[in-house]
Amino acid sequence: MSIVAYIIRFLLALLFIYAGIEKLFLPYDPSVFRTDATEADPLFFTYYDLLQGSGYLYFVGFFQLLCGLLLVFRRTYLLGSIMLVPLLLCLLMTHVFFSRYPPFILFDSVMLALNFFLLFSKYKEWQPVLLKKQNSWI
Repeated sequence: MSIVAYIIRFLLALLFIYAGIEKLFLPYDPSVFRTDATEADPLFFTYYDLLQGSGYLYFVGFFQLLCGLLLVFRRTYLLGSIMLVPLLLCLLMTHVFFSRYPPFILFDSVMLALNFFLLFSKYKEWQPVLLKKQNSWI
């Protein structure tokens, strides 16, 4: 594996391990969160408060932590990278439709692009498993 892929794996792992720990174990303070992105649409903060109040963010945090940990190990990083695709798409679409805050959209887009780089650098490994040739369409 190239050094670039190792660096991307390491950065994504650190980012998602931190994000997962933050959601699972650190107390949520809405005032601090709102001051970090004052230009975001107020609807986004209402949406985020709803997710926090319902406990859904613990679910997201668990999977962020899990994916980050899977990215650390050579044997499991491909699984972690595959699991990150729907998570990153949901994060990106949340910012596209709710926050409408360009720095968040750009950050999530870069994370998705880096993850796709990891995935497609190992295309020959996962392609036979996920895209198996079939004799018929059904």
